[in-house]
Amino acid sequence: MADALLEVRGLRTHIFTRRGVVKAVDGTTFSLARGETLGIVGESGSGKSMTCLSILRLVPEPGGRIVSGEIRFEGEDLLAKSPREMRELRGARIAMILQDPMASLNPALTVGEQIAETLSLHRGLRGRALHHRVVELLRQVRISDPERRALAYPHQMSGGIRQRVAGAIAISCQPSLLIADEPTTSLDVTIQAQYLRLLKDIQRETNLAMIFVTHDLGIVAKLCDRVAVMYAGRIVETGRTRDIFDRPRHPYTIGLLNCLPALRPGREPLVAIEGQPPDLAHLPAGCSFAPRCPLAEARCLEEGPSLDAHSSDHLVACFRADATIGLRAARGAVTVPLVAASDGEALLPIRTPSRTTAAALTGTTDGDRPSAGGGRDPDGSLQGRAIVLEARGLTKHFPISRGAILSRLVGTVKAVDGVDFVLRRGETLGLVGESGCGKSTTARLILRLEQPTGGHILFRDRDVRQLGRAELADYRRAVQAVFQDPYSSLNPRLPIRVTVGEPLAETQPELSRADVDGRIAESLERVGLRPRVASDYPHELSGGQRQRVALARALTTGPECILLDEAVSALDVSIRAQVMNLLRDIQDRLGVSYLFIAHDLASVKYVSTRIGVMYLGKLVETAGSEELYVHPLHPYTQILLSNALPSHPDDAREEVVVRGEVPSAFNPPGGCRFHPRCPHALARCAAVEPELVERAPGHQVACHLYGE
Repeated sequence: MADALLEVRGLRTHIFTRRGVVKAVDGTTFSLARGETLGIVGESGSGKSMTCLSILRLVPEPGGRIVSGEIRFEGEDLLAKSPREMRELRGARIAMILQDPMASLNPALTVGEQIAETLSLHRGLRGRALHHRVVELLRQVRISDPERRALAYPHQMSGGIRQRVAGAIAISCQPSLLIADEPTTSLDVTIQAQYLRLLKDIQRETNLAMIFVTHDLGIVAKLCDRVAVMYAGRIVETGRTRDIFDRPRHPYTIGLLNCLPALRPGREPLVAIEGQPPDLAHLPAGCSFAPRCPLAEARCLEEGPSLDAHSSDHLVACFRADATIGLRAARGAVTVPLVAASDGEALLPIRTPSRTTAAALTGTTDGDRPSAGGGRDPDGSLQGRAIVLEARGLTKHFPISRGAILSRLVGTVKAVDGVDFVLRRGETLGLVGESGCGKSTTARLILRLEQPTGGHILFRDRDVRQLGRAELADYRRAVQAVFQDPYSSLNPRLPIRVTVGEPLAETQPELSRADVDGRIAESLERVGLRPRVASDYPHELSGGQRQRVALARALTTGPECILLDEAVSALDVSIRAQVMNLLRDIQDRLGVSYLFIAHDLASVKYVSTRIGVMYLGKLVETAGSEELYVHPLHPYTQILLSNALPSHPDDAREEVVVRGEVPSAFNPPGGCRFHPRCPHALARCAAVEPELVERAPGHQVACHLYGE
């Protein structure tokens, strides 16, 4: 690229450890023009973040080293610069935004002081000029009341505002290049949409070049001009965004696209890339993707392909790229059993229909899988099934007190405020909404980790607060949970056998050792893990395998209901597809019910049969999955869907910009709690709280726009 701002050629960054040399970046080549956005995508451990850290010469020490290659920025060789020269360049000409703003912001300094620090160091600003520039930057990143916010500390701000502050620091010195490493991963769908729109506006105003590192292809479709797909430290395909989505040529790229759920009618199975990425300290000979590739031939196992041009501005590193011409990355593709990677030998195939290699990539399918026990009603419910769990007027208020000795009540946080729902056998109820709306508190109430302030939780028509000891033990057995981070929910000091068998020891202590071992092996096989995994420890498994272990632990007691609290949000797109397919497969076979909590709307639609939308502790709309996405009624639901990420650059939808931030549950607005942010608010909305009323068969909404 003749007018390239950044050129990276043959970059190799290795980390020297006791177990060997980890080839974190292994021959990466790409370029970036001024004003352009390059998206770098791939599974965890593919080298995305390490590539960006190498550009800034911030590889981890000791052990990390850039062993070869060239990095040229504005014509200058960054690898030839001294440490002092790099310190002067970072922040001034190349800036970076990290995933967690709290990790990059100092909790002991106000945000104004932290922005001023960068300006003082690189631009020499002082006094009134410095203060004006700080306020101007906060206003530029769309933070309201910037004079007051400049005096606030990071902990006094929401996650979205903190990420905007990190952005203000990054652009403070008007850099030419901004590197954004997963900056929206922890943000809600509405805040994420606002932040992406903000980055695009700033780029348009300043002609800023941007590298956006992400595992979410929806962000790439929405934001990026070009895409680089990384696998095992190398770029395996790169090109214009639309070209990559319309005509992917590398089997890995096609696999990633097939893993992406979409907000479209139907619930066809996703195609998961089986196996795991290779160990970067022990890369296989030849193409690193060959052990997982359905098109691999003998040459692929012996020789590594080079990144060659197959069309204008479209480069692919694959010997079989011509064999993928005309194949599409379609919804509903059904995969063939693939050869597992080195640490993927513990995986078993999960009822995968037989297909040819071509069918695996073309996306052909026989349609949706039948549900266990028969079809569903048109509204997505299973009215003929027995009710497993029911909430009636469920309420949880947390009192707020002040004073260490003579404490006094100063208020109440209304985390959950009158929630009603029914969960039937074999049904999945999805709960969506922004952070702080009460989803996880509802789950904790069901698990009896919190005691409700009011209302009832009914299990088999019995209030769980009135259950005796034996009945309560049965409830503990029947209602299990899987949480977001499997590593934090698994004891690192215990082998998988003990972890998976622990619920049995608590709920059925009369079982013999042989019975327990048999149940453990059965549960592991149900989630696609070989029984030998029982001897492993959590750190010896991949993220996807650890989440399967967490699910196996929940299945050992034969539960009737499993609460899944953001259980797939921390997983790579390929592992997420595996786990979501697994959840549906288990439900089809065992008839277990799920309460599925997530902020990814496409994942919720894929897994759920019915969906409830929560806002500030209340359900504002419930409907069947298909009905809700096709005919959303509540303005809040419409805004969530309009801000959802597209699955293709052509899936453009008119975004509705939501006003302001989510109010505090400590002092929620009167009337309809959404009315201060609602684009269609009526005078009545501020005075009268709407009731959740059925406006169509199986479709309930709490909104005055649909009055009598």
